[in-house]
Amino acid sequence: MLPLLIGMALSGLAATRPADPASAANAMEKRALFGGETAKEWATAECTVEASPERVKATPAALRWSIPVDHTTGEPKYPVGWPRFGRAIPEGPLRDWSGWDYLHFWVYTETSRDALPRDPAGLGLHVPDRERRWSRSLGELKKGEWVEIKIPLSQIPDHHDVRYIQFNIAESNYHHGDRIDFYIDDLALLRYARPTLLEFTAESGVVFAGTRQLPVRFRMAGVKPSETAAVTCELRGNRGIVARATAKVDHGAQRVVLDLGTKGLAPGTYVLSARTPDGAPVTARVRVVESPWR
Repeated sequence: MLPLLIGMALSGLAATRPADPASAANAMEKRALFGGETAKEWATAECTVEASPERVKATPAALRWSIPVDHTTGEPKYPVGWPRFGRAIPEGPLRDWSGWDYLHFWVYTETSRDALPRDPAGLGLHVPDRERRWSRSLGELKKGEWVEIKIPLSQIPDHHDVRYIQFNIAESNYHHGDRIDFYIDDLALLRYARPTLLEFTAESGVVFAGTRQLPVRFRMAGVKPSETAAVTCELRGNRGIVARATAKVDHGAQRVVLDLGTKGLAPGTYVLSARTPDGAPVTARVRVVESPWR
């Protein structure tokens, strides 16, 4: 849902540079998905998975995914194969990720190699089936380090119905005889505990003087299903506020339009801000330039 609200123009000015309010510390809520205790529930191919209480980051037991790379014993047509493990997600709240903001987990990697390849592993989701598979490389993994993976759910289409999760490697990225152990811990969904503005920006960072509307986009996080949050957007220049609009928005992508009046804005730099009633404001900048048609 992309609610649209036209605000009242107050006098004449404008502003935008993308802002990242995620830096404003905010408590997170968590829904655990699958921990080390579920190791026997995962299906494996060319690898093994077991619970590991010895090497963990945040929970009592991680999932230890062990792969002996063998370029001769994969599937008959593809001896250099795709070791993988995955599982179906049961019906119910674990399938519906729409009220959450991030998919989160930690990965620690042990390997006989000096360093990992550029594409060491991948994550795949069925949303909801194999034909509509979403996948992502885990290229940020590092040997001998815990690496936090935090994927905005806005990047995953149809995440209201996630039915399968899988981790995999391509053996072609490794040498025959390599040994890899990935420890996956704290696999969970996260969301902000209170309404939080993300990815706040004007649709255009440069606009012409005389522009009568200023569309603003942002992503609303921390709003639970069936709830809304009030967001106030303001445009401010040297002489104060020139436009303001307030909208009630739900979770996800949003668009608000500020009405700048019939005269538009004078050239200059303006500050655009947005806030929730109990949150800190986020800001962006917009430059207004003289129209070439004047």
